[in-house]
Parts: sequence; structure tokens; C-alpha cells
Amino acid sequence: METLKEKLDQAKGISPKAELNLNPLLENKTFAWLLLGISFALMFIDNFLKMDFLVGGWHIVLYLLTLTPLAYMTWKGEVENQYIKWFFPLLLLMIWDMFYYSNELVQMLVPVVFYFLLFTLYLTSMHKVHSFYQTLLLRFELPWEGLSYLKNFFANLFIKNDDKQLYFRIGMALLITIPFLGVFVALLFSADTNFGNFLSNLVDFDFGFNPKYIWTVPWYFILYLLLFIYAFSNHKDRTKINETQSLDMLIVGIFLGMINLLFMMFIAMQLGFLFGEPSLPMGTTLAEFAREGFFQLMIVMGIVLLIFLFIMRRFKGEKVALVLLGGLLVQTIIMGLVSLKKMYLYQSIKGATVMRYYVEWFDYFLLMVLALGLLFLVRKLDFAKLLNVVAVLGMFAFAVVISLNVDGMVALNNIEKFKDKPDELDKNAISQLSIDALPAIQGADIVIETYGEGRDCSQFSNYHLGYCFKVSNHGTSQYKKNVYNDSYIENGANNDSK
Repeated sequence: METLKEKLDQAKGISPKAELNLNPLLENKTFAWLLLGISFALMFIDNFLKMDFLVGGWHIVLYLLTLTPLAYMTWKGEVENQYIKWFFPLLLLMIWDMFYYSNELVQMLVPVVFYFLLFTLYLTSMHKVHSFYQTLLLRFELPWEGLSYLKNFFANLFIKNDDKQLYFRIGMALLITIPFLGVFVALLFSADTNFGNFLSNLVDFDFGFNPKYIWTVPWYFILYLLLFIYAFSNHKDRTKINETQSLDMLIVGIFLGMINLLFMMFIAMQLGFLFGEPSLPMGTTLAEFAREGFFQLMIVMGIVLLIFLFIMRRFKGEKVALVLLGGLLVQTIIMGLVSLKKMYLYQSIKGATVMRYYVEWFDYFLLMVLALGLLFLVRKLDFAKLLNVVAVLGMFAFAVVISLNVDGMVALNNIEKFKDKPDELDKNAISQLSIDALPAIQGADIVIETYGEGRDCSQFSNYHLGYCFKVSNHGTSQYKKNVYNDSYIENGANNDSK
């Protein structure tokens, strides 16, 4: 029967709220308590365990705990997206690299990418998809009603009276175990100094009152719990492939024709440099010529790639689009080769830097994607398959880049390049690389300088495997810590701009 409130709502024209359908697995007491425990642990680590700005021991624990519910659901076969499992190698590789390398990309950018990718995987884990690339595209199916989700979750958790006996038994077990555990910890702590130091450094609590805890403690706990509840209930069927409308070939023809004409004029002036020697403008040095243009050409390549994907999405085999778009891709690939040759020339003169390596590698990636696009265009292959290949290639390229010791490569390249001309070696630039470059500078008159708090291998919260391994193997004679100051920013900015 309808309640009085429902009748009044109908009389006012108010439609009843749709019932919130949470994942039935959330009614499983074991899994629900697992989510509660992980949410509490994540909140506790974020608030009370000392975590430095750089990735340390508790960061790794945090990453693994955040990954655990998704790994459990995948292992149990409860996720509906069949492609989720293929992302775990990349996620675990990112965790390993963050714990082993100290360069800025791994320490600053990779944690952000890790959290964003994991957030995306959670939200698409319950989606039925037809292609791999869809896993990387966020879709929110459920309405966002956070308090209602929590209310339903806890209502399911405490719904049965039979659970009282279970909770009583758990409480008794904890009541008996904790005192004995405390006694044994105290005795073992006093029995061995090394073990005592290990426990002290492992759990480094910071219980000093901070006003921010008033909102961060409940906020972190609720945020993590809501993520798990919402993500595992965010069901959506995305297997249907929507038909796209073809583009107006007159507009496409004029657009692509004008761009092709412009590119032809530019490339005509680059062929001499690409297949021969550069023709230097009046008053321009070889280094200035080499540095000029490769950033701009990469931006051009990126824009052309976006244009290609937009048109390819609606491509129906029209010959006009095939010829003009194919011509545009070929010319853009030639521009990419010009950009690469300029980068090689510049590095041969000035040496390598981290930024130059990244630009070079990104150039390679864009060239591969453009070449794949040209292949799919000529062969008239499925657009979804192209996106799948690009997504896999992007993940593979990212995994390779973050797993390379780029700082060590820069130091080794420059030391080898200028070994016969030591006065031209930029020792200041090498000294500002991370400790990853320490093995490469052995025997050279260079000292790596780390700005900031640095590391402490005796503290678990600040322990970093790669850092401690390099210090243990190579010592600190060519490594020192400096106090962070504004001059570091200026020096780093100046080196990147050179």
C-alpha cells in the first residue's frame, strides 16, 4: 500500500526517488568489513603516519591498500569489465618504479597518474564494454547521493540480529588478544635493540593535535569508503556501438586541402636539411638553428593527430578524405623526422638533459601513432581497433619511460661526450640530477646535490629502496643534501630552458 507521504508527493507531482541498487556483494559481511578496514587504514596513514613529500615506505603501503579491493574483486571474478586485469601489471610497475627511482617524473607525476588511473579503473570496473580503450573513459551511471549510499551500506551491515553473536565473538577475540599482544611487544621490544628500533621506525605516529584533523579524519574515511561503494555499484552497459554521421566532404576537403598546401610549402623548405646539411639564416648559429622548432613541430603533430582522430571517427571510406587525410599524415610524419633530426643535432652540440630525452621519446611516440593511423586509414580498419592499439601503445610507452633511469642516462651521456673536453661539461647541471645518477658519476669530479629533506634509511616512513640501495653501494662521497631554497628553483628552470 502507498504511504500517506507517497500519496501527498503524487498529488504535488513529485515522482518517487529511484531505489538505490548497491552491488549485492556489499551485503557480504566479510567483504563489507574488508572495505571498512581498508578505508580506516587509509585514513589513518594519511593523517597520523609521517609521510614526507617524496615517496616513502608508507606511500607504498597506501598504494597497495588502495589497490586491494579492486584486486580482490578481479580475483573473485566479480568485475564486469574483462579488461581490468590487464592494467594490474602497469599499476604494480608504477608502484615499483616509485619505490626505486628518484627522478622528478617518477616522484612527482607518476603518483598523480597512478591515482587517476586507479580511480578510472574503479569507476569502469562494473561496465560492460566492447573495447579495451573504453576502460580509460570515465562514465558515471549512478546518481551521486553519498549519504544514501552510506546509509544503505551500514543498514545491510547491521541488518540481522544473528550478527550480534558474530560481533560478540570477534570482540571477545580482540579483548583476549590485544593485552597478550601488548605484553609480547613490550618484552620483545626490550629484548633486542635492533628489533626495538625496527618497531619504533616502522610505526612513527604523529598524534600531536592539529585542527585540520577535525575534518580530515572523517573526510578521508568517508571519501575512501564512498569510492569503493559507488564504484562497485556503478553498473553500465556500454557494449552498443553507436552509428556516427558522415562529415560534409566539401567542408572537409577545403579544410584539409588548405592545411596540406601550407604543409607542402613548409616541407619543401625542410628537405635540404632532412637529407643534407642545414642552411643557416644570417646571424644564426648551428645550436640556435637546431634548437629552433622542435617544440613547435611536436605541437603541430599533436594537433594533426587530434584532427585525424576526429575525422577518422566519422570516416565512411570517402576518397576525398582518404587522399587528403593520408597526405596530411605523411607530411606530418616528415615534420616529425625533421624535429627528431634537429633534436639529435642539438644534443650533439649541447649534450643531453632530462627534458631533451623526454621530448625525443614523445616524438617517437607521436610518429608511431601517426604511422599506425596512416595504416588504419589506408586499410580502412575499424576505428575502435585503432583506439585499442593506441591505448595499449600509450601504456607500453609510459611503462618504458618511467622504468628508465633517465638521470643516470643524462649523466653518463654527458660525461662520455665531453671526456676529451672536460671544460665544456656542465657539472652544475649534472649535480642537480637525482641520486639515480650516482652510479654514473663514479670517478668523475661531480657531487650530486639533493635539495629538500632528503631521505632517511632508518625511518620506514621515509625509506626508499632505490635511494638506500645506491647510498649503500656507492657511499656518500659524491652525494650531499642541501637545504631547499629559491636558488634551486631558479637553477633548475635555467637548466631546463637551455
